[in-house]
Amino acid sequence: MTRSVASDVVVPLTPDLGPVRCGCAPSRRRSAHHDRLLAVESDPDAVLDLFEIAVTWGELDYTHEDVLSPESWLDFASDHVWRCPDRVLRLFALAADVALRGAPVTGVRCAL
Repeated sequence: MTRSVASDVVVPLTPDLGPVRCGCAPSRRRSAHHDRLLAVESDPDAVLDLFEIAVTWGELDYTHEDVLSPESWLDFASDHVWRCPDRVLRLFALAADVALRGAPVTGVRCAL
């Protein structure tokens, strides 16, 4: 329990229950990366991890890694609850743009 200085009201603190299992598909299949992505709103290192993956996505082979692909990052952000949803959506949109910027577009032919 903690006391508020302003109004002298007792406010119960919620215990840390560890990683939250929200039930979404990424939490079941890629739980470690899911939990890391959930941390981007409060942990600067998680933001750096996200952008490290984004910057190297086209250069490194992540097929055997337990990570959610950049194509899914915006859906991931939309499917979860955030304190500042606009900021988090911008963060994931920017990271996805960085990761997919060099990705070839399939089914489109360039006419020279």
